[in-house]
Amino acid sequence: MDQTNLVAHPAGALRYTLRSPSQTGVLPSTRTRMNRRVFLRSSALVAGGSVAAQLMRPQEAGAARIGASVPTHPATNFAVRTSYPAIAPLGADVFAARLGRARSIMRDAGADALIATSGSTNFTYLVGSSFGRSERLIALALPADGAPIIVAPSFEAERVRRAARVGEVRGWEETEDPFALVRTALGTARTVLIEPNTEYWTASRVQRAMPDVRLVDGADAFETLRVVKSPDEIVRMRRAIAITEDAIAATFDQLRVGMRDVDVARLLSEEHAKRGIEGGGLVQFGPQSALPHGGTTRATLTPDTVVLIDAGGEFQGYTSDITRTRWFGERVPAKLREIYDVVHDAQSAAMARVRPGVPCQEIDRAARAVVTRAGYGAYFTHRLGHGMGMDEHEPAYMVEGNTRPLEPGFVFSVEPGIYLPNEFGVRIEDDFSCTASGGELLSRRAPRMN
Repeated sequence: MDQTNLVAHPAGALRYTLRSPSQTGVLPSTRTRMNRRVFLRSSALVAGGSVAAQLMRPQEAGAARIGASVPTHPATNFAVRTSYPAIAPLGADVFAARLGRARSIMRDAGADALIATSGSTNFTYLVGSSFGRSERLIALALPADGAPIIVAPSFEAERVRRAARVGEVRGWEETEDPFALVRTALGTARTVLIEPNTEYWTASRVQRAMPDVRLVDGADAFETLRVVKSPDEIVRMRRAIAITEDAIAATFDQLRVGMRDVDVARLLSEEHAKRGIEGGGLVQFGPQSALPHGGTTRATLTPDTVVLIDAGGEFQGYTSDITRTRWFGERVPAKLREIYDVVHDAQSAAMARVRPGVPCQEIDRAARAVVTRAGYGAYFTHRLGHGMGMDEHEPAYMVEGNTRPLEPGFVFSVEPGIYLPNEFGVRIEDDFSCTASGGELLSRRAPRMN
């Protein structure tokens, strides 16, 4: 049986090395916390070997022939690709414009400087790269008037200088106080926005170094900065979405009797890697699909089983999030067919409601009304969707109580679901954007069952 080793990557990422077939990848470490999909995906990679090596013995899969191909419903309804036209990385002008907008938002918030530390998505958004997070401070100090300064350990300064798209890099020696350098970089600032994922010890050291400065929570300011996606950002999200859709479809089309869910999770990651990005996701068979974030259990795939795959990847820093539910078997049961189409219709109703000025909660309500009329309201147990961008989950959220009006450039998931405990669950998730004239689907929807 093939094995998977996990070893520390020098930059602080988690690198996995597959002994057979030979392949390496890096799990993202630039987020302040490991998201649910990365955690469950890496767990599945540890548990499984190569797909071919993991097929079970006949007695473990019932009477079905091991390795047999069984149709899935609904079937893939588009041509699956493995290659795509090149997209150049974002230019330095993009990051300069972002700093200009950050200064404007900073002033609107009554501040005259901001601080963001490496390891947060907001730092990456402004600087163009992340250098991880440790006890050694790497931070962007941005005064309202004056050049952006990146403070970094002197021995890291050249690495930071090569990767950062903006700012002058100033190094501090191991024997020096980096927060004195931050104080110098911020000059006469008196009110400083603190990036919301900044660690407490960092903020407290800034306050100690600048006792007369007022520190302000920058959560609202950074949300304003990032919630509306530019056309350049949406181009990269479209690519991540297209790759994930193709990877999911390719995975479904390779399902065979006797595979374990960890085998399929591994195959899903491999299909993303074939297309040039890091990706993977949740794979759930049968009753496990009734748990929205159930993950793998080493279950074996047999005919007449619901298979749910929730996957995503990252292209040039921008994410995708797609879920598909299919029946692995010849004839789709009437109950599953009914529930699947209710979920599909709920998704249609939500998408139809999207236009500028509509409160986010109305998108959730539109989908929930369809599910409730069909008698399954109690089994739709989560919000309809979440914003997307550089983070898999970010504002704005399509949930009851969120009265924020949609704006052109909002990008979010639309993912209604019905989950019947101990039976099966159905979730269909697509990625959608609000435009000046209404809404636009960024992914390719699966068809209804009927």
